[in-house]
Amino acid sequence: MKKLITRTATGIVLVLVILAAIYAGQYSYGVLFLLILGGGLFEFSKLFKQSDIKPNIWLSYLISFLLFGISFFVAKGLLEVTYFLLLFPLLLVTMSAELYRKKQKPIENIAVTIFSIIYLAIPISLINFLVFTEIIPSNDFSPKLLIALFAIIWTYDSGAYLFGVSMGKHRLFERISPKKSWEGAIGGTLTALLAAYIISIYIPEIQIIHWMAISILTVVSSTYGDLTESMFKRHFGIKDSGQILPGHGGVLDRFDSLLFAVPVIVLYLKIIIE
Repeated sequence: MKKLITRTATGIVLVLVILAAIYAGQYSYGVLFLLILGGGLFEFSKLFKQSDIKPNIWLSYLISFLLFGISFFVAKGLLEVTYFLLLFPLLLVTMSAELYRKKQKPIENIAVTIFSIIYLAIPISLINFLVFTEIIPSNDFSPKLLIALFAIIWTYDSGAYLFGVSMGKHRLFERISPKKSWEGAIGGTLTALLAAYIISIYIPEIQIIHWMAISILTVVSSTYGDLTESMFKRHFGIKDSGQILPGHGGVLDRFDSLLFAVPVIVLYLKIIIE
């Protein structure tokens, strides 16, 4: 019971902080997701603490933060898309920098450093294209789509937990996550579809059929995001990626679903709707 109370209290505070930072404006939103990005990179590098593989964490910070900054101003319309080309020489730097580190496994170090950028920085940077979008009529910053995505993910997670606890019998992916069930996944999907229907009333710029599609895509991609992070933790033999969020674990534990959902939804919005 105490664990449930702690988890619930942390969840409420986290939701309030996220909503407050997003609604406060574009720069508080930017700071929030830079902190999430930094926390995720830190936790990811810690996975290899007991390993011979030593990713270049400081270079991953530099490239990741630069990627987020460039995408922020590109999405805002203040920079041309060609500024993304600045990132390619930096990816080459991750290789040449290994010459000076004198670590045991340089190829693995380079691979994990680049992978951390792909896994964390790219999805979080793509969020900028949700808050600066032509879909929602706005002079500049509009967090509606981002809040909607969070709402679908949170609704799915809550529904999957409730249905899974009360009805779950058939394991969804027992080898990776023994507690997840098909009953929970189906129940969570139904609650996510209901959430998408309600969202369509408040964001009519996107037709309800698209909201249903977005909901399904979010459910599938966020589930794979959750399972992928569980696979990492199982490989390294840890329960949580961190302890910064009591009852929830670390940044990766809380935002793993978002990392997979964002690229899928941004692509859908850009290709199908816009």
